[in-house]
Amino acid sequence: MTTPKTAEAAEQAEATEPTEAAEPKVSDLTVSQLRELIREVVLDCIAESYEDFRRDLEFNPQFAAELQASIDEVAAGAKTYSAEEVAKELGLS
Repeated sequence: MTTPKTAEAAEQAEATEPTEAAEPKVSDLTVSQLRELIREVVLDCIAESYEDFRRDLEFNPQFAAELQASIDEVAAGAKTYSAEEVAKELGLS
């Protein structure tokens, strides 16, 4: 059983611990910051999936090398293109 003093101490400790409020919220981001965040998350997911596939599957060596080079270029800051830009360039939109 918790005594009132112990409960008060626990509440005070919780109040002094870092909270999620210390981190930026999605609602505080600009549209461009949100797009960049989404792009980073997607690229991270693709990179993780690639590593999983690399462990479990055999790729054509040339394809694997080109895919890894592409991942490395993006990690180094190379420009990426949206699906809309690619579709437009290919005449699909």
